[in-house]
Amino acid sequence: MNLARTRSRVQVVWAGLLLAGLMAFAVLARAQASQTSISSASSPARLYLPVVYDDAIPVLPPAPYSAAARLEITPRKAINASTFNPGSFVVFNESRNDERLVELRIDLSTAIFPNMVFDPYGDAGDRTAKDVEIDSGGDLVKGHHYESPRGGGYDVLVLNFRDERFKPGRVVTFSVDVDATSIRGTYAPGPGESGSVGGLELVGATVTARFKDGTTLTGEVWRMDDAGAAGPDHSGGAAVLRPGQPARPQIEALGVDAPAVVSLADQWVRVRGPAGTPVTVLVVEGGLFTEGATGPAPGPFEANNALTTREYRGVVNAFGTADVLVALSRMPLPTGQTGFNIITAVFDDHHGLRGPVAEPIVLRLGH
Repeated sequence: MNLARTRSRVQVVWAGLLLAGLMAFAVLARAQASQTSISSASSPARLYLPVVYDDAIPVLPPAPYSAAARLEITPRKAINASTFNPGSFVVFNESRNDERLVELRIDLSTAIFPNMVFDPYGDAGDRTAKDVEIDSGGDLVKGHHYESPRGGGYDVLVLNFRDERFKPGRVVTFSVDVDATSIRGTYAPGPGESGSVGGLELVGATVTARFKDGTTLTGEVWRMDDAGAAGPDHSGGAAVLRPGQPARPQIEALGVDAPAVVSLADQWVRVRGPAGTPVTVLVVEGGLFTEGATGPAPGPFEANNALTTREYRGVVNAFGTADVLVALSRMPLPTGQTGFNIITAVFDDHHGLRGPVAEPIVLRLGH
């Protein structure tokens, strides 16, 4: 045996292992030590998330796709927008290769505001009702029906389109009444305008598109980036239905067993997910308004109307977490109960495509 040659090979192997270890440590250390600010409607100067550099976590190109669709709900409208108003729902066929859209299914049971239902006959929410009205693109629509009855209304609306007509580039707009079951029997617009439900209250709703070639795509409603003239507290929500969506985030309130009542406005929220993934954390303060209602009793942390919002953006660190300092709020109002801060999050594929919404947690800010 040539001992000198063997010793030389062992030294090379150890040197390689040592170099690899040092490189990995350097990447993790830099990812942990570096920080970037998050945009916030309340206090942007003090909010930070760890950064993972692109040379540590490669960014993949956007997933290829052919069939695609998009649903917008009360786009570029103020926070008190209502799906009752004409043109509140906007359906786009955004396919690339002439796929025809034949069905759209909207399920409200997964929305971050619970107990929101379609109320076409006035049996679930306030006394003013509206069945589906097609406001534009009526030549594309074959019909509609409801599924999953609950509390006098329905969780699910299904729109059927004419097979050959809903081509890429075509648009359908419609309106329909959506209410919280907790305001049953009240007069429009409900106590505290709780009968005005828009896309913000319906964040997290599940939308499924089916195309003539058999392709089925599912996504969830998230808050639109484009506020238009409505300002930071806008109501616009959208579901983009394309392949390649990122994973669903997992979130928790650090040091708090949510849902809970807390006394401090500043709270840490931990997001878990793939390292290097852009994340947006959304905080919506909700209020509960039930004066004069005869509906089912709401839960102890249930809200039925969005009051104000804050967003925080950053990137998951190399250890798969992002700790976000959020600010809770409690709006002083003469009626109703306020301070129900609904917290959720969504990942971005680095190219603007959002994935499914995190299971929300609720922290109520006490006096």
